[in-house]
Amino acid sequence: MMYLQCAKVVDKISDIMDGHASILVRMRFHGHLLLCKNCRRYYDQLRTVRTLSGQVKSVDLLTELPDDFGQVMDFVMAEIEPEIEPEKGEKDA
Repeated sequence: MMYLQCAKVVDKISDIMDGHASILVRMRFHGHLLLCKNCRRYYDQLRTVRTLSGQVKSVDLLTELPDDFGQVMDFVMAEIEPEIEPEKGEKDA
């Protein structure tokens, strides 16, 4: 049986998780996971992300911006990019 390299494992993860991979590819994939700690960790993380993302419901998402959104963003942007004072000799436009 041919050993899958890490790059191929990453390429095949979605097919494996979606059930679109052949039995041979699945066997090579899971054999690789038994031997490779990094790919196993990546696979586990992706499974967790997929599980958690499946739990998000449309009611959890904002459908409208809060009334004070503009004020909040103005405050945040002022903190991130404070106004630069004009240099001497420059006039306000």
